[in-house]
Amino acid sequence: MVHQDPASEGTLEELRRVVEALPRMPRNIVDDTRHEKVLSYVSAFIAQEDPALYHTMLVDWGILDIFEECLAKAQDYRVSCVALRLLGFLLKHDTVTDSTLGGGDSLNVWQLLEQRYQSTILEFMINNATGEEALTRIMKTGKIAATVSAALKDTSSYVLEAACRFLVAIIENRGIEKTTTHDALMDTLLESISLYSLIHSMISDQTSERNRLAGLEFIWMVTDARSERCTAFLKQSQLFFSYMSLLTDDSRLVRSRSLDIFSILLESTPYPLGILGSDKNSSSMDVDRSEEEALVECYNYLLEHDIRSLMAQETSLKALHVATGILDATVKPLATHKEMHGRGPQFKDIILSIVLWIIQALQEHSKGEQTEWQHIQAVTVIVKGHGQLASLLNSDGFQLLVKTNSKAKPARGVGNRGGTLPKTIVLSALKALQSLALLFPDTVEQSVSINIVLSILFDTKLCADQRVFKACLATLPIVLKTKVRNGHLLDGQLFSSAMTVVMKLLNEPASSSTLLRLILTAIQEFFADDTLGRVLVQENVGRDLAESLEIKLYDKEWDVRDNVVEFIGGLFAAGGPDHGVEWALKHDLLESVFRKLSDEEAYVRAASIHAFETVMRDARGWKGMGTKRLEERFSQQLPELIRDSEAFVRRAVLEAMICLVSERESGTVLMVGTHLFVDATFMYKLTLDDSDWEVRIRACEFLAAVWEHCVALDERADYRARAAKRLKDSATEEEHMAPPNWWFYDIKGDKILIEATLDASRLVRLSSVETLKKMKASIEERLRSGSIVMTEESISNVNPVDRDSTHKRKESNAVDNHPHVAFYRALCKLDFERLDATTSVEQLYQEVLDVERVEHVVMAESEQANDGNNVLDCYA
Repeated sequence: MVHQDPASEGTLEELRRVVEALPRMPRNIVDDTRHEKVLSYVSAFIAQEDPALYHTMLVDWGILDIFEECLAKAQDYRVSCVALRLLGFLLKHDTVTDSTLGGGDSLNVWQLLEQRYQSTILEFMINNATGEEALTRIMKTGKIAATVSAALKDTSSYVLEAACRFLVAIIENRGIEKTTTHDALMDTLLESISLYSLIHSMISDQTSERNRLAGLEFIWMVTDARSERCTAFLKQSQLFFSYMSLLTDDSRLVRSRSLDIFSILLESTPYPLGILGSDKNSSSMDVDRSEEEALVECYNYLLEHDIRSLMAQETSLKALHVATGILDATVKPLATHKEMHGRGPQFKDIILSIVLWIIQALQEHSKGEQTEWQHIQAVTVIVKGHGQLASLLNSDGFQLLVKTNSKAKPARGVGNRGGTLPKTIVLSALKALQSLALLFPDTVEQSVSINIVLSILFDTKLCADQRVFKACLATLPIVLKTKVRNGHLLDGQLFSSAMTVVMKLLNEPASSSTLLRLILTAIQEFFADDTLGRVLVQENVGRDLAESLEIKLYDKEWDVRDNVVEFIGGLFAAGGPDHGVEWALKHDLLESVFRKLSDEEAYVRAASIHAFETVMRDARGWKGMGTKRLEERFSQQLPELIRDSEAFVRRAVLEAMICLVSERESGTVLMVGTHLFVDATFMYKLTLDDSDWEVRIRACEFLAAVWEHCVALDERADYRARAAKRLKDSATEEEHMAPPNWWFYDIKGDKILIEATLDASRLVRLSSVETLKKMKASIEERLRSGSIVMTEESISNVNPVDRDSTHKRKESNAVDNHPHVAFYRALCKLDFERLDATTSVEQLYQEVLDVERVEHVVMAESEQANDGNNVLDCYA
């Protein structure tokens, strides 16, 4: 028991102060992890299930009174959450029975809650919703209805979520047929809450958007459970029968949440019309109809009734937006039930044609420069199908009527935030088109989807919104890939037209860096496809693209140049498209990036260095650099770049140097012709004196990479020495093997790393200490293997533990001729335990707690609002 140990009385007293100070945690604490630390600290004691500690908390400290103070209306919600969760822990680990401790006059947590606190705690209700005893006690309080109703309408999302989880737990554990006492008890509980009428009143409350959203949150959680019992509950309660009024609500948030519920229903419910209140044969749905038959009936109803009624409101853009959302929700279930008794393909065609019809109806074609793209714009979408919906949309002048009304300024309503704009509907339609192209590529390939997407890019009004432009460029590669079959492009002319449009956008003088990034992202998707990428490499459009990017590399805006450099480097990223690499090498774009190493803008210089680092990590890129001797030319630029005034450029240089040494084992290129570059003086300044601590960390990492490089070379030398020894044993003449030259020691890497353990930055100290540990382990491994031999004098300077293993391998004629010996002596003198303590966040946190008590550091309100709140910031 923690508190019964005399040595831990101070710990128990500290726990008491933490608990008592919980309601007074300052509101101006920004870091929420402090609250989590308090929760972990207190819950660790509760989890011990010590009856004596429980008695101390409940009786002596009055912990329930403290929790009640934490749950006050004006309290910080984070404090309330901690109190609720701690109460849940108390109830979960409470081992005290009704007979109580000792003499039988003490109360357990259950009884204290019943007698002293009439409001039931939601966290406790959730954890105990499945037990009969718990349900009985909840019923006896007589406050369940008021508690749940208040929680559902609470302004805190945490409280609302807790109430919904409690109710879902009741529904999930309640038998549909009510065959047991437990089922009857749960049913009685739901009746006492009047849940049906409560939720109905909330979702129909037109005076409060918050109430409607809270009611929908409950319905969403029940629907998202995706269980038979929750489905039966939704059908029985008829809560979503008014789905159309919710989907067309003035509030955008209400419409969005309703659409989420609608989407889950279609995906997870076998008989959705029964829950939507539109099933005329609901009494026999489980007997006479299969799931696919029910879905066919559902899709017919949605298209010919709901969608048609919405589309008929040609003056309402909100209705058009809702119809688009419903169409998007119907796509995914079609992928699960593709045939649907032969009606699946028909539904796919109908939905796709409606989506394209909506996009076309909202476009605003401009004149002039676009006359050369008439073959793209001339397409007219015909809605497929033979029902009333197809007749309505294909009727003469109806699309023009919708187009005309879409240009009118939307009317402002009470809750519609200025009305629905055409671009919002287009965004929703493009999302649906992406889903259709991914799930049903054959259907999309036979349509005019590409023409419609390309025509959007001509609509200057729609594409003035970057969200539409981004969505359109994201959709274009997805739709174009549907034109690829078995490695062949089905319509080369259409792809050429698409690339011509993309090139026209790329060459726009007024295009911003953000638009350029979106265009380059779409082009990268083209390269990712084997067939489309091959076309870009082989056709003239690839040459035109390279020339356009060359021009962009000299744009007056630095962020444009930065985006182009980043794009070229990204083609060589791990797992990047082969055709993208082939295209970049074919058009000599690495040379273009090399010239940007001397760009006037520091961000471009750093991006160019990062691009070369990415290229060097790729085998194809490294080979391409070798053909132009770019690795040598690049290394010759590093001395100047490492002295850049911007720290992020120096960081990039060190990362590239690490890559050269560790990935390509080409550290020699850093020395050839630049022997004054990476020397001891330079490394001292970089590792110990640089003003940026991240540069100092990367310098330590570079020294570690040099060490590994030298170890690898040394191991190869050892192999040659062993081979020579075998030759000597076979009476073959052996060439004398001199100790290898260690670059690591030439640049004083050993002394620099040891001195870096005293750096002012904790993270620099951590990097150097971890590196030295690995080096010490590496040397000891070589000592054990006999690769390094030490004299008696050297062994006497080694720690006793290491001395024994070293002594066993000592040879009589050994000499300290290996550079590791002096370094190993220095490593053995380091107190790594002390160094670890100076780099450990936990240790530093404990040191602070030893100086400043818990209530002063974490919770107590100080005289000055900000005094003491950031006491740990210096250890970041």
